[in-house]
Amino acid sequence: MRWAVMVPALWLCALPSALAQTEDWLVLPTTTESAEPPWMEPTVQAANRALRRQGIGVWLPDAALSAFRERGSFEPPEPREDEISEWAGRARSAFRTVVLGDRTAALRELEAVQGFAEENLVALNRDPDTAALVLDVCLYLARAHRDTGALDEAERQVQDCVRLTSAASPNPRVHPPSIVDLYEAAQKPSPARGGSLLVEGEPAGCDLRINGRLVGKTPTAVDDLYPGSYQVQVECRPDEPGRVHRVDVPLGSQSLFVIDPFERAVRTDTLLHLQFEEPPNPQELALYAREVARSLPASAVIVASLVGPEVLQLEVELATQTESTIVRLPTSSTGPEQALMNRAVEALLAGRCSDFVDGTPQEIDCRTGEPIAPPAAETAHTKRVRPRSLFITGVSLASAGTASLAAGWSLSLVRRSAGDDWIADPSSLSLQAKWLDLGTGVIVTGSIGGGFLVAAMPMVLPVHSKTPWWAWVNGGLGVAAAVGSIVSAVTASPKPAGSCEVNPEDPTACVNRQRDTDRAILLGATAAPLLTMPLVYLLRRGDRKPSVELQPRVLVGRRGGAVGVTGSF
Repeated sequence: MRWAVMVPALWLCALPSALAQTEDWLVLPTTTESAEPPWMEPTVQAANRALRRQGIGVWLPDAALSAFRERGSFEPPEPREDEISEWAGRARSAFRTVVLGDRTAALRELEAVQGFAEENLVALNRDPDTAALVLDVCLYLARAHRDTGALDEAERQVQDCVRLTSAASPNPRVHPPSIVDLYEAAQKPSPARGGSLLVEGEPAGCDLRINGRLVGKTPTAVDDLYPGSYQVQVECRPDEPGRVHRVDVPLGSQSLFVIDPFERAVRTDTLLHLQFEEPPNPQELALYAREVARSLPASAVIVASLVGPEVLQLEVELATQTESTIVRLPTSSTGPEQALMNRAVEALLAGRCSDFVDGTPQEIDCRTGEPIAPPAAETAHTKRVRPRSLFITGVSLASAGTASLAAGWSLSLVRRSAGDDWIADPSSLSLQAKWLDLGTGVIVTGSIGGGFLVAAMPMVLPVHSKTPWWAWVNGGLGVAAAVGSIVSAVTASPKPAGSCEVNPEDPTACVNRQRDTDRAILLGATAAPLLTMPLVYLLRRGDRKPSVELQPRVLVGRRGGAVGVTGSF
């Protein structure tokens, strides 16, 4: 019985997961120009609209930019000299306010000054003078907390000072002994309160900076860190600040791996994109696109690049694929036409490498990009024709499945009548045997019918670029039938006290129980092919020809049965 209930239940679970998008797709422009070219943004917008038209979730440009800056890396801040001078002046003014005892005003001003310091930490900590001022601001903030009586907050603030500027030393002529002692005691956290960070990179031997402070060469493990957020830079070129990785170090250990060539290619100024000094090789481009996808995360990346004057190439990169799918289409400084982009994206999703530059789609080699001449006998019409042998197999399975499922429903009606006869004459062994034998027939015919119909759907359903309305209607009917199957099973009459195969004094409980279970099995077998219809179109991309490898599996017994299908389509 429980196997019969699992069939519709599994279909109900599979349908929402097929419709859901766990991770969105990203359109990632690439260029060899030193400045961001004007074609990028309209191209991303057009490709996003085309993907959403196909029911695929996308990363919007601003959201992708923010997510990569937060989870991947961002350009190091470059505060101007006048901004640093203004910050230093405000800091010294706040120090005087602390000394004068205006605690409320001091806290407000120090927090504002501290905010600027944390935003520009990796730049300020490079210079010993500004790094010392960062520490002074932080310790004066701890002093202000102590003066207001917030001793715990003052202690936490001192620990933040160690986290932000652990290389500097407080000036005893500026800070009172109590603050200096707190800072020196906090400089090395206990093992129970500290964490460690291992930073590796490719290539090895590059400078490693944490919060702007140089700590060694990669690979390096840094211990005795207070839990919290750290800004990590790996710098393989002299006098060129590395991109900043925001790393949260927990109680325990954390690691980071940085690929320097990728760091020098990725850009996050106004639009997330890749910028190369010279055209990258396909393997390098695929690696970098997947690195961006991992950081966001994104389920797939469409790399957009110019491969010729006003020729745009779109290339799909998936973590699980070995060969990329590409399309080419004409474009301009304002991006490609939306209608043409829609067709190009449809070809990408269908797994076809195509060239739309001359107006008429031309099949191209996915590896070389060279045109592929179609066979002389092949035309645009014959490409969409379903293989005859596959269609005949599907029709045969569908016919046999329909007949078997109809026989199951018919046998259930006959068994219902046989059950009434047995109730009227409980002592008749022949009526009991007839009722039991019909139960096996209901299970076998219903299960085989549902299995054959599921196997036939990918072979007989017509090819459409989108899921047709009638497939959704049948899917809805399948959901209703599956729900009915579950309800019928859950609300079935109580199980008889004894076995129905031993002649009971009153067979009413046996008959009522099996009527409910027969209905549950047949409703589940009917729901399976109905639910398969929209799933076939969801799993079949574009207008490509069906390719089916399916094996129906049927398990039957006197007390229940199950139907399943293994394979791919």
